Amino acid sequence: MQVHDLTLMLSLWIASLAGATVLFVISKMTQTIEGTRLWSLAMLLLSFAYLAQLTMQNLDVQWRVLTFNTFLILGHSAWLIGTWQFVKRTPSKQKIAWLVLPILLISWLTATLVPDRELRITLIGVWLIAVRCHYAWVLYRHARQDKNEFLAARITVGVVLLEVSFSVLYTLQGALGNLPQIGEAFNWVAGYTWVAALLGILAGAPILLLLSAGRFVKELEFAANHDLLTGLLNRRGLARQLNELLPLSKRKCDSLTVMMIDLDLFKRVNDLYGHHNGDRAIVCLAEVLKNHFRSADLQARWGGEEFCLVLFDMQPDMAVASANKLQASFAKQSLQLGLQDTPLTISIGIACTREISQQGFESTQNQADSALYDAKHAGRNCVKMASMALSLLEENP
Repeated sequence: MQVHDLTLMLSLWIASLAGATVLFVISKMTQTIEGTRLWSLAMLLLSFAYLAQLTMQNLDVQWRVLTFNTFLILGHSAWLIGTWQFVKRTPSKQKIAWLVLPILLISWLTATLVPDRELRITLIGVWLIAVRCHYAWVLYRHARQDKNEFLAARITVGVVLLEVSFSVLYTLQGALGNLPQIGEAFNWVAGYTWVAALLGILAGAPILLLLSAGRFVKELEFAANHDLLTGLLNRRGLARQLNELLPLSKRKCDSLTVMMIDLDLFKRVNDLYGHHNGDRAIVCLAEVLKNHFRSADLQARWGGEEFCLVLFDMQPDMAVASANKLQASFAKQSLQLGLQDTPLTISIGIACTREISQQGFESTQNQADSALYDAKHAGRNCVKMASMALSLLEENP
């Protein structure tokens, strides 16, 4: 069955314009997801390319070809740059210039000053093949945050391979001078190449939509379970992690230790140096916590200047030693904030239990909170253990 090139161009225009609209809407909803706006722009530029073929048939072929190729090159460039941004590897302006400017110059030269259709089709065809392959590789290599992203990347590779297969044939036919101008006559290589391009847009727009929406949902989930200032878990996130880990830890761990940590005289820091520097002090403490404890330990900002740590299989004597090292590390690190000549300090309350359960955690956290209260009233900058932790320490001297 033969399908006229201009009919395919109409289908490509409709599909790319619809894709641009959908991606623009999702980009407004997911403003923190990089790359989505450029994907929308890419689809819009491609729609201009196909529209040029539909509306410029009565104009000189030189200007029609130049307009079509310009929008085609800019569209696929924006598609690739958006993909780089999406995987958080935004290219430099120099790389973007090397991607776009040489091929635009070649397109202009071979359409105007040195008209050579075969050379133009060959060079632009090779460039498009390279760009599409690189787009698929970037997604396949870096879009792996979850199984849905990886599945989308694999589908992308399959669609791009189909596009590239026909693009290779199209480029070879063009290099040999066997391709008629678009709209003049049917050629099966050109026809199926445009069908493959249509499939790329029809499959590409939902894939990009899925990737953007998936990242947005992950960001919402992260924001719901983490403190945005420090990146640590918040109370909700800690409760969720414990619900997942405690049933498994019950079979593998002998004890559960809770540390409650409070930044001493934090109100004075805010009053003297401002809330911005108070936030810097909190971030500093969070960074020390991240560097000081194991990746398996749970760290949460409990609220304000207070933090909660849940440590598995750590005996009370080890917990005390770790708390003392934490105090020394934070005091040293806080000097780099330049807020005062003397270091900031923290008070720590510790409690331990052998009951690895949600109820055990809640009871132990309350004990650690009481121990922290004792530490604050003992003059601050000290470590206090709950009576239950002391009894465990006596059991395991």
